[in-house]
Amino acid sequence: MLERLDAVDWSAVYHAYGPATDTPASLRMLLDADPEQRQRAYRHLFAILLDDSLRNQATAAAAPFLVELIDDPHTPDRAALLGMLACSVAGPFTVASPAILDDGGPHVHPILRDIYRAAELAVPAGLQLVEAADERLSVIAIYFLATQWRRADAIVPALHARLYQSPTAVVRAIIAFALGQLRPEDPELAALHAHDPDATVRAIAAAALLHRAGAVPERVLDALIAVIEARDDLAGLEQLPCIELGVTDFARALCAVPPAAGARAIPPLIAALQRTTGFATLDLVEALLHFAFGDPPPPAADEDDGAPGPAPATLMPEQRRVLTAVLAAPHLWQLGDLFFVLKAHRLPATRSALAELLAAPAPLRPQPHDRAARPQRP
Repeated sequence: MLERLDAVDWSAVYHAYGPATDTPASLRMLLDADPEQRQRAYRHLFAILLDDSLRNQATAAAAPFLVELIDDPHTPDRAALLGMLACSVAGPFTVASPAILDDGGPHVHPILRDIYRAAELAVPAGLQLVEAADERLSVIAIYFLATQWRRADAIVPALHARLYQSPTAVVRAIIAFALGQLRPEDPELAALHAHDPDATVRAIAAAALLHRAGAVPERVLDALIAVIEARDDLAGLEQLPCIELGVTDFARALCAVPPAAGARAIPPLIAALQRTTGFATLDLVEALLHFAFGDPPPPAADEDDGAPGPAPATLMPEQRRVLTAVLAAPHLWQLGDLFFVLKAHRLPATRSALAELLAAPAPLRPQPHDRAARPQRP
C-alpha cells in the first residue's frame, strides 16, 4: 500500500507551512502498529493539510492516498481518515454550512476540483460503511458521503435503507444532515423533522430543511428557535461531526432565514448571548446582526475609508436592542474577531464607540480593559 507515494515530487508541493516533504512519512505512519504514532501522524497531517480549514496543494496531493487507505478494510482508524477526507472536500462542514452548489467541475479552483475528484473514488467504500456495525464508522461514512453531491443518486437510496433498519438517534441525525446536503426535498428528511422522537434528530433535520427552495416553514423556524432557547446542548451533539460549537451552530444556520422572516428569533438569541461565553458567542452576534440589520453591505475597497454607519436617530428599536445586548456582554469584547463582525455591518467596533452611538448610561460605558483591541491582519 502507498507504493505511489514516492512518485510525487513532494518538494514541489506546498502545505500550510512550506514544502510538503514531511507529508509522505506522515501518511505512512497512519499504518503504524503503535496507536500513539498514528495519532501523532493524524494530528500533524490535519495541521499541515487543513490549517484553519484552508486547503492547499498538499491537501490535493494527499487526497488519493487517503482514499487508498480508506479503501483497505485493514487500515486502522478509518473513521478518522474519512473525517479528514470530508474536511478536505468541504472545509468546515456543519449544520451551518450553506447548501453546496460546487459539483467539482472545471469552474472551481483547481485544488478544490482535484480534491473532489480524488475523494469521489472513496464513495464505494463509504457506501459499504454506511451499514458498518461500528456506529462511529457508519456516522463518519455518512458524513463523508454528504460531501459527494454528484453521487446523490447512489447515496440517497443507501441512506433510506439505513433508516429502515431502526438506527440509533445519532445515525438518524447524521442521515438528516446528509439528506439536507444531497436532497433537501426528500420526504424522508421532512418526516425526520416532523415525527422523529428524538429532539436532536428533529433539530438537525430542521437545519437541513433550510436548504430547501422557497419560504422557510414556520415549524422549521420554531424548531431552530427552540434549540437556541435550550439552556443545555441537545443530547448526542458531541457524537456528530456536523456540529462544532454546540447549539450556537444552529444560530449560525439561522442566518439562512431572511431577516424579516426570522426577526422573532432575536429575543432568544439575546438570551443565549447573555449565558454564553467563548468564541461561540460570535455566531450569536452574527445571527443577531443578520436579523436586525440584514446582510452586510459589500466590503469597501479600502477598509479604512470611513464609510458611515447608522446614525443614532436612524436606529430601529430592535437594532438598538441588539446593539445594547452586544455592548452589555463584557466577555464579547475580549474577542478580537468581534472587530471584523461589527465592521462588516459598518457598526462601531470598539465598546466606547458603540456606547456613544447608543448614548448608553454610565454603567454600560466601557472600561479600558473591556475594549476589543483592533486585531492586526497578517
